[in-house]
Amino acid sequence: MQQRYVIDPNTQFASLSDRVKSIFIDVIFLVVLMFIFSALLDTFKDPPTWLSMLMFVAIWILYEPVCVAYGCTLGQYMVGIRVRSAKDTSKHIHIVLSYIRYIVKIILGWLSFLSIAFNDQRQAIHDLAVESVMIKV
Repeated sequence: MQQRYVIDPNTQFASLSDRVKSIFIDVIFLVVLMFIFSALLDTFKDPPTWLSMLMFVAIWILYEPVCVAYGCTLGQYMVGIRVRSAKDTSKHIHIVLSYIRYIVKIILGWLSFLSIAFNDQRQAIHDLAVESVMIKV
């Protein structure tokens, strides 16, 4: 596949192993958060169901898209990778694109990563869907 945009020749794109490490760290972090929130809810006699649901949504629906749009997830920070616009790797992607990217990533699962080997910028299918790239920092 050809590059569609001019990219700084010094830009290094994240490898599949970097991405997997990042996801692993994020999943562990989210599970720990779930345990913490569950323990907090257990301190109340009869917590409302909506509160449990709100915590679940906050953890799984907000975490990755918001972190990607405004910075990076904990896993990305620890591994040293970031999601950026394919048009300009110095810029984050918009929050709407971050949600689209996340939804495509969830729907396709690990299949989304098959395209990494077939393009110069190592873009997964969810990256191609919103014109984003994962770079090393």
